[in-house]
Amino acid sequence: MRPANSSRKSTRLAFTLMEVVMALGVIGTMGAGCYIGFNSLNTYAVSSRLYSEAQSAAQNQIDLILSKEPFDPTKNKIPTVLTVGTTTTPNVFVYKDPVTGNAVVSGTMTTTVTDTGATMTYTGSTTALNTYRATVTVSYSYRNKDYSVSMDTMRAGDQ
Repeated sequence: MRPANSSRKSTRLAFTLMEVVMALGVIGTMGAGCYIGFNSLNTYAVSSRLYSEAQSAAQNQIDLILSKEPFDPTKNKIPTVLTVGTTTTPNVFVYKDPVTGNAVVSGTMTTTVTDTGATMTYTGSTTALNTYRATVTVSYSYRNKDYSVSMDTMRAGDQ
């Protein structure tokens, strides 16, 4: 004679269709979540890299402004990078694809130089300080969103 519960055991050895569907649903949801998460992380990483590249471009222009010599407005010796006014440089590359070498994102660099007009008065005599202010702004667009990096510096005459 056979035990009564042995026939029940043989019918419970496989997964039901509902269990398989639920397991696939859970795995699919986890996979979709991972895909969305990694995509968001990649977008954030590229956005941060682009911002760093724009900062480097602006900093290079600031360094150029600070290093050009001679700068003596009293003798009319002013480098072209310190000419008062606004200069716009189009197609400043912000990010280059490391595989193809093509500029993927490019931007515009605007340099604005102004004479602060600062003076100093000492014992009744007023002297111009010949201090210029330069603002460098790099603007670019990534994924239909506009970004901008701006840096300022001051430069006094080499007197």
